[in-house]
Amino acid sequence: MDDILVAGASGFVGSQVVEYLLSQGKQVTALDLVPPPACIPLVRADITDYAALEGALAGKSFKRIFHFASLPGDTGDPLQMVRVNVNGCLNLLEAARKMGKVSRFVVASSISAYEWYPATKFNPPDYLPVDEKHPCRPKDMYSTTKHIQEHLTETYFHEYGLPTTVIRLTAVVGPHGKGGGRGWRTFAEDLAGGKRVQIPHLTAQELCHYVDVRDVARMFLAASEHPRAVGEIFNCCGPSPIRGIEFMQIVQKIFPRIEVEVGFPWSMAQGGEIAFDMSKAKRLLGIEPLYTMEQSIQSIKDWIDAGGLEEEPVAAEDRAYGIGVENKP
Repeated sequence: MDDILVAGASGFVGSQVVEYLLSQGKQVTALDLVPPPACIPLVRADITDYAALEGALAGKSFKRIFHFASLPGDTGDPLQMVRVNVNGCLNLLEAARKMGKVSRFVVASSISAYEWYPATKFNPPDYLPVDEKHPCRPKDMYSTTKHIQEHLTETYFHEYGLPTTVIRLTAVVGPHGKGGGRGWRTFAEDLAGGKRVQIPHLTAQELCHYVDVRDVARMFLAASEHPRAVGEIFNCCGPSPIRGIEFMQIVQKIFPRIEVEVGFPWSMAQGGEIAFDMSKAKRLLGIEPLYTMEQSIQSIKDWIDAGGLEEEPVAAEDRAYGIGVENKP
């Protein structure tokens, strides 16, 4: 029996989680529309088509399922958002329920489920740092569909006994930018240009929170193995939030000759302050983040220096919508 099925294994986060799982000696199979970078078995299926998904998984059994196959942002098409993010998640949950013997179904949600998304008006949190008990008040299609994913996942645990876990990711930082990490691809290209780069902060004083993709991978594996993760929702964030000025200083330390600007249009806090608490994961799972923002930016530089920009070209549609889901009209 294969160990872990990763839905969306070709995307920004999914592909790097796959690499980490392989480094830990795990058996991994991809569920996607296109092959992932890693040389692993591929189940080619569109998660929005339940009959096709069921057929592709017929006769297969997996101990754990990781779900990353969502649109990485609001496409402006509400029907598409629901079809992929909501129906796709439901289809995969149902496939897992019928498969049986699945010991953990882990869903990649987002801190946007609370309500924060760059395209919506920023409302300050009720308190800082935001923990898992903070109210969820999504006001855009992306945030709403992520919150619905959480409800579906919890329902399959409570009603059908499927062992599930939800992980709310903050802004994920890392190399190989594409799909949900498309902004980091542009960031890397500007860094490589050596003249000017814009960080994802509206102001120098804005407080935001990020997480290194390597910590995301560690979190998913821990959540899939620990019995206390079942039926729970966890924040997944970096060691500490960071202000724009601190981000600027880190970039200038690693790239001394580059001019750093604020004003990035995808700012989460839009000039305000936002920070998240990960103490629940530490308390229940014994895991906490390791990688600082300086280490994250250094990883992007290392990837650039190794020729990543030339070796991993990105299609225009991948910058817009991500990879691993089908954008049907």
